Amino acid sequence: MIGIIVINYHSEDKTIAFVKDELSAVSSDYAVVIVDNGSTPESRTTLLEAFKGCPDQYVFVVPSEENLGFAKGNNLGAAVAINQFSPSLLLFANNDIRLSSAGVVERMAEKLQSTPEAAVIGPKVVGLDGRLQSPEPYMSFWRRHVWHYWSNLVPPLGRKEKSYVQEYSRKAAEGFHYRVSGSFFMVRTSDWEAVGGMDPGTFLYAEEMILSERLLRAGRKVYYYPAVSVVHEHGFTTRKYYDELKVRSLKFESECYYYRTYRHTPAWQFALARLTYSLKRLLKR
Repeated sequence: MIGIIVINYHSEDKTIAFVKDELSAVSSDYAVVIVDNGSTPESRTTLLEAFKGCPDQYVFVVPSEENLGFAKGNNLGAAVAINQFSPSLLLFANNDIRLSSAGVVERMAEKLQSTPEAAVIGPKVVGLDGRLQSPEPYMSFWRRHVWHYWSNLVPPLGRKEKSYVQEYSRKAAEGFHYRVSGSFFMVRTSDWEAVGGMDPGTFLYAEEMILSERLLRAGRKVYYYPAVSVVHEHGFTTRKYYDELKVRSLKFESECYYYRTYRHTPAWQFALARLTYSLKRLLKR
C-alpha cells in the first residue's frame, strides 16, 4: 500500500484534476490523503463531492482551517495515512504534477524497495520550460546567498554560478545525491517515522534539504531515479497568492532556518546576506 499525500490550498480544481486524471494511471494499491490547507466550507464541500462514488480511488480529505504550510501539512497528511491505511511507502506530490512516464509510481516503489540504503527516491522532474528541477547538490549558505550575488559583478563568474545547479541536474546520473525535488518524491514509511517526518520549523521552502539532513543523520540516503519522469508546473499556487518579494522572503527565511539549525552557519553570514539582499533591492539588481 502506498499512501499519497497531496496539499490543497485554494486550488480545488487543480487538486481534483491531479487525483482523478494523473493518479488514475497508478495500478499499485494506494490511498490518497488531501490536506485542505486554509480550509473553508466551500473547499471542503467541493473536494468531498468530487470524490464521492469514485470506486477506483480511495480519497481521504483532511480539513485544516489554518494554512499549515508545506512541512506541517505533509506531516499531518502522513500521520493520517499511517493511522488509517498503514502504508509501507509514502508518496508526496504537488497538485501541479503530470506523470510523463508510464508506471512512474510503480517503478519508483520497486526501485526504492530494491535499494536498501535509500530512504527517499525521486524521479526526473522537468519544468514547463524544459529545465530539470532535480537533483541538487549541497551548497553552503555563503555560496547560495552571498557569493551568488557578488559573483555577478564579474560576468564570467556570474554566468558560471547561475548555471551551476542546472548543469548539475542536467548531468546527474542515477544514484545517491544530496536532495531531490520536494514536488514529487517517495519515502519508506519506516524511515519517515524514524526521523519524525519534516521539520515543522519552516512554512514554505527548504523542506527537501532539511529532510535530507535528518535522514543522513540516521544513516539513510536520497536516491535519484531518472529512468522515470514527471512534469512540474513550478510555483502555480505560490505565484497565485504571494508576490515575488514575499516568495523570496519566505524562501530566504526558511533557508536561514535550515543553515542555522542543521549546518550551524555562523550568524555573521546571515547578517551579510541580509545586507546583500537589501543592497540588491536598492539597486534593483
